[in-house]
Amino acid sequence: MTIISTIDHDQGYMVAIAAGSIGWEEVRTHLLAERLAGGLSYRELIDARTATPTWSSAQAREIVSMLTNFGRKSVLGPTAVVVSSEFGFGMIRMLEILLEDVCIVKPFQDYAAAEQWLRDLRETAT
Repeated sequence: MTIISTIDHDQGYMVAIAAGSIGWEEVRTHLLAERLAGGLSYRELIDARTATPTWSSAQAREIVSMLTNFGRKSVLGPTAVVVSSEFGFGMIRMLEILLEDVCIVKPFQDYAAAEQWLRDLRETAT
């Protein structure tokens, strides 16, 4: 249905809230907006606890292809995705595996753990 993002250029950090049914078009629109805003290299926290991923396996490959193309032109920052269901966790885990040579995407079921993981990544990078 929708993904709403905020970006903090000073901190190199993005927060997105995904709600409702999230398919290929919503993911595509989000990634294009992130690129346009100059946030592809930033750490990103996606709160998808009220969202349901609805992309197909073919569309998952499109997501991977899009991120692979972006990754050829820019460093892609790590992304933590917080979900509330085993299904959502599995869908993000599938992307994590498919993207392991491109970028870091990691599913979480605990919001605080996702925030801590991104903080830890920032601290080890500095």
